[in-house]
Amino acid sequence: MPPLDRLTGLAQRSLPVIRRAAGWALTNARQVAVAARERVRESRAASPPPPTSTSNGASRPRATPPAPPAPAPSVATTPGADADAGHVEREAVLVAESADEQAADGAGAEVHVAEPWPGYGEMTAADIIDRLAVADAGILAVVRLYESSHSKRVTVLREADRLLAAADTGG
Repeated sequence: MPPLDRLTGLAQRSLPVIRRAAGWALTNARQVAVAARERVRESRAASPPPPTSTSNGASRPRATPPAPPAPAPSVATTPGADADAGHVEREAVLVAESADEQAADGAGAEVHVAEPWPGYGEMTAADIIDRLAVADAGILAVVRLYESSHSKRVTVLREADRLLAAADTGG
Protein backbone atom coordinates (compact mmCIF):
# COMPACT_ATOMS: atom_id res chain seq x y z
CA MET A 1 0.00 0.00 0.00
CA PRO A 2 1.51 3.38 -0.99
CA PRO A 3 2.41 5.73 1.86
CA LEU A 4 -0.24 8.32 0.97
CA ASP A 5 -2.97 5.67 0.96
CA ARG A 6 -1.78 4.49 4.37
CA LEU A 7 -1.81 8.08 5.62
CA THR A 8 -5.30 8.69 4.24
CA GLY A 9 -6.57 5.45 5.78
CA LEU A 10 -5.01 6.29 9.13
CA ALA A 11 -6.60 9.75 9.11
CA GLN A 12 -10.00 8.27 8.27
CA ARG A 13 -9.72 5.66 11.05
CA SER A 14 -8.55 8.29 13.56
CA LEU A 15 -11.45 10.67 12.95
CA PRO A 16 -14.03 8.83 15.15
CA VAL A 17 -11.51 8.64 18.01
CA ILE A 18 -10.77 12.36 17.70
CA ARG A 19 -14.48 13.16 17.67
CA ARG A 20 -15.08 11.06 20.81
CA ALA A 21 -12.16 12.73 22.61
CA ALA A 22 -13.44 16.18 21.64
CA GLY A 23 -16.90 15.24 22.93
CA TRP A 24 -15.46 14.09 26.26
CA ALA A 25 -13.41 17.27 26.57
CA LEU A 26 -16.46 19.42 25.84
CA THR A 27 -18.56 17.54 28.40
CA ASN A 28 -15.81 17.91 31.00
CA ALA A 29 -15.44 21.64 30.27
CA ARG A 30 -19.20 22.12 30.66
CA GLN A 31 -19.17 20.34 34.03
CA VAL A 32 -16.25 22.46 35.25
CA ALA A 33 -18.05 25.65 34.16
CA VAL A 34 -21.23 24.63 36.00
CA ALA A 35 -19.28 23.83 39.18
CA ALA A 36 -17.40 27.15 38.99
CA ARG A 37 -20.66 29.06 38.57
CA GLU A 38 -22.13 27.27 41.59
CA ARG A 39 -19.09 28.17 43.72
CA VAL A 40 -19.37 31.84 42.73
CA ARG A 41 -23.08 31.88 43.59
CA GLU A 42 -22.42 30.19 46.93
CA SER A 43 -19.64 32.62 47.84
CA ARG A 44 -21.83 35.61 46.93
CA ALA A 45 -24.71 34.28 49.01
CA ALA A 46 -22.45 33.53 52.01
CA SER A 47 -20.71 36.93 52.23
CA PRO A 48 -22.73 40.03 53.19
CA PRO A 49 -22.54 43.03 50.87
CA PRO A 50 -20.05 45.74 51.85
CA PRO A 51 -21.57 48.75 53.69
CA THR A 52 -22.01 52.09 51.95
CA SER A 53 -21.49 55.51 53.56
CA THR A 54 -24.18 58.09 54.09
CA SER A 55 -23.68 61.82 53.71
CA ASN A 56 -22.95 62.16 57.46
CA GLY A 57 -20.25 59.45 57.36
CA ALA A 58 -22.33 56.69 58.99
CA SER A 59 -22.41 53.43 57.17
CA ARG A 60 -25.56 51.66 56.18
CA PRO A 61 -26.10 48.36 54.40
CA ARG A 62 -26.65 48.29 50.68
CA ALA A 63 -30.23 48.54 49.52
CA THR A 64 -29.91 45.71 47.02
CA PRO A 65 -30.18 42.27 48.61
CA PRO A 66 -27.90 39.54 47.22
CA ALA A 67 -29.32 37.35 44.50
CA PRO A 68 -31.03 34.23 45.84
CA PRO A 69 -28.98 31.06 45.37
CA ALA A 70 -29.71 29.08 42.24
CA PRO A 71 -31.59 25.82 42.65
CA ALA A 72 -29.30 22.86 43.22
CA PRO A 73 -28.57 20.88 40.06
CA SER A 74 -30.06 17.46 39.74
CA VAL A 75 -27.70 14.97 41.33
CA ALA A 76 -27.82 11.26 40.74
CA THR A 77 -25.60 8.86 42.60
CA THR A 78 -23.99 6.13 40.62
CA PRO A 79 -25.47 2.72 41.38
CA GLY A 80 -23.18 0.97 43.82
CA ALA A 81 -21.36 4.17 44.80
CA ASP A 82 -20.94 4.95 48.48
CA ALA A 83 -23.06 8.02 49.29
CA ASP A 84 -20.71 8.91 52.16
CA ALA A 85 -17.74 9.02 49.79
CA GLY A 86 -19.25 12.05 48.09
CA HIS A 87 -19.25 10.43 44.66
CA VAL A 88 -22.00 11.97 42.57
CA GLU A 89 -22.58 12.53 38.91
CA ARG A 90 -24.05 15.80 37.74
CA GLU A 91 -26.13 16.25 34.67
CA ALA A 92 -24.33 18.27 32.01
CA VAL A 93 -25.77 21.70 31.24
CA LEU A 94 -25.33 23.09 27.75
CA VAL A 95 -23.88 26.59 28.02
CA ALA A 96 -23.32 27.36 24.34
CA GLU A 97 -22.60 25.42 21.21
CA SER A 98 -21.28 26.84 17.99
CA ALA A 99 -19.30 25.82 14.93
CA ASP A 100 -18.25 27.13 11.57
CA GLU A 101 -20.70 26.45 8.76
CA GLN A 102 -18.14 24.18 7.07
CA ALA A 103 -17.66 22.16 10.28
CA ALA A 104 -20.77 20.00 9.85
CA ASP A 105 -18.84 16.84 10.71
CA GLY A 106 -17.07 18.35 13.70
CA ALA A 107 -13.38 18.51 14.38
CA GLY A 108 -11.02 16.62 12.16
CA ALA A 109 -7.80 16.71 10.25
CA GLU A 110 -7.61 19.06 7.31
CA VAL A 111 -5.34 18.15 4.40
CA HIS A 112 -4.50 20.44 1.49
CA VAL A 113 -3.06 18.70 -1.57
CA ALA A 114 -1.24 20.69 -4.23
CA GLU A 115 -1.51 19.84 -7.92
CA PRO A 116 0.54 16.73 -8.72
CA TRP A 117 2.50 18.70 -11.35
CA PRO A 118 2.38 22.21 -12.84
CA GLY A 119 -0.54 22.68 -15.24
CA TYR A 120 -2.46 19.65 -13.93
CA GLY A 121 -5.65 21.68 -13.41
CA GLU A 122 -5.80 22.69 -17.08
CA MET A 123 -5.25 19.15 -18.43
CA THR A 124 -8.03 16.95 -19.78
CA ALA A 125 -8.77 13.58 -18.21
CA ALA A 126 -7.34 11.83 -21.30
CA ASP A 127 -4.06 13.80 -21.04
CA ILE A 128 -3.74 12.94 -17.35
CA ILE A 129 -4.44 9.25 -17.99
CA ASP A 130 -1.73 9.19 -20.70
CA ARG A 131 0.77 10.68 -18.25
CA LEU A 132 -0.23 8.22 -15.49
CA ALA A 133 0.90 5.32 -17.67
CA VAL A 134 4.54 6.24 -16.98
CA ALA A 135 4.10 7.60 -13.43
CA ASP A 136 5.55 5.95 -10.33
CA ALA A 137 3.40 4.87 -7.36
CA GLY A 138 4.04 8.12 -5.47
CA ILE A 139 2.72 10.28 -8.32
CA LEU A 140 -0.24 7.91 -8.77
CA ALA A 141 -1.12 8.28 -5.08
CA VAL A 142 -0.87 12.09 -5.24
CA VAL A 143 -3.06 12.18 -8.37
CA ARG A 144 -5.59 9.89 -6.64
CA LEU A 145 -5.66 12.08 -3.52
CA TYR A 146 -5.78 15.38 -5.43
CA GLU A 147 -8.45 14.23 -7.86
CA SER A 148 -10.65 12.79 -5.08
CA SER A 149 -10.71 16.15 -3.29
CA HIS A 150 -10.93 18.46 -6.34
CA SER A 151 -12.34 17.61 -9.79
CA LYS A 152 -13.42 14.04 -8.90
CA ARG A 153 -13.10 12.84 -12.50
CA VAL A 154 -14.18 9.21 -12.41
CA THR A 155 -12.02 8.14 -15.35
CA VAL A 156 -8.85 9.56 -13.74
CA LEU A 157 -9.71 8.04 -10.35
CA ARG A 158 -10.37 4.59 -11.86
CA GLU A 159 -7.13 4.63 -13.85
CA ALA A 160 -5.10 5.78 -10.83
CA ASP A 161 -6.67 3.01 -8.74
CA ARG A 162 -6.01 0.40 -11.41
CA LEU A 163 -2.36 1.42 -11.80
CA LEU A 164 -1.86 1.60 -8.01
CA ALA A 165 -3.29 -1.90 -7.61
CA ALA A 166 -0.99 -3.16 -10.36
CA ALA A 167 1.99 -1.46 -8.66
CA ASP A 168 1.07 -3.09 -5.30
CA THR A 169 0.95 -6.56 -6.87
CA GLY A 170 4.19 -5.99 -8.74
CA GLY A 171 2.53 -6.10 -12.13
